[in-house]
Amino acid sequence: MALAGFFLSGMNLEIEPRPVTWEMLGMIQFKEEYDENSGTFYDKPVFSPMLKNLEDQEIKITGYVIPMDVELNYYVVSKYPFSSCFFCGGAGPETVIDLQLVDKSLKFENDERVTFCGKLRLNKGTFFELPYILNEAQVCE
Repeated sequence: MALAGFFLSGMNLEIEPRPVTWEMLGMIQFKEEYDENSGTFYDKPVFSPMLKNLEDQEIKITGYVIPMDVELNYYVVSKYPFSSCFFCGGAGPETVIDLQLVDKSLKFENDERVTFCGKLRLNKGTFFELPYILNEAQVCE
């Protein structure tokens, strides 16, 4: 037992984040559901098995930062720049990820291209969240 610890102590056991592409995140479908709290219908995400396997995994993705509320430090990362993104350009909700930043003091410019790492969470059907949430998000190389 002590011998195994000796060999492991010299190794870097930190796991590299898995690179994820926007095409991978596009492997999603939506099913119309009724939200009793809001009294409206919405598109509930239905994730492919591959996406389900990414849940709670450390991932890495590059995209365009879209400031949603700079005062509240609320940003999303998008497959497309602001003019073409989900909120303004008609792209689907699978093309944006809600960033839950570790460092709340970080500020980004609109359309700044950044690579983020963090733990992917899938929205299992709440009306008030995007399909993808990146928890513990931070800028990475």
